Amino acid sequence: MISGKKTENLKSVTNGETNDRLSETEIAELLENQRRRVILSYLQVCDGPVEIESLIEHLTYQELEECSRDRSTRLFEEISETVWSDHLPLLAEHDVIKYDRESQKLRGWINIGQLTHRLREYDT
Repeated sequence: MISGKKTENLKSVTNGETNDRLSETEIAELLENQRRRVILSYLQVCDGPVEIESLIEHLTYQELEECSRDRSTRLFEEISETVWSDHLPLLAEHDVIKYDRESQKLRGWINIGQLTHRLREYDT
């Protein structure tokens, strides 16, 4: 898990020896959560590093369509907490994304392609 340690600079180069394929079990685990699927879809349409706050706003907007308006502030806070504490660390642990807490930006990483082509199999 990455919590508590600073992530590497987003511009760092990947290690040429790192070419691990995700197992089917890992892929299923990473794609089973709708928010993670939305994160991956969001990264597919964005060019370069994205602001994590913009991603959280995007997730909140999508979920607001399904709930009452008076819940928007609580929803944003809930999504922000789960993105930072659960989704980003899990995706980074599997080299799907790389993120930096200091700059609050993220980008797709080594294994993102193994997941993005599978998104069509899920309803996002």
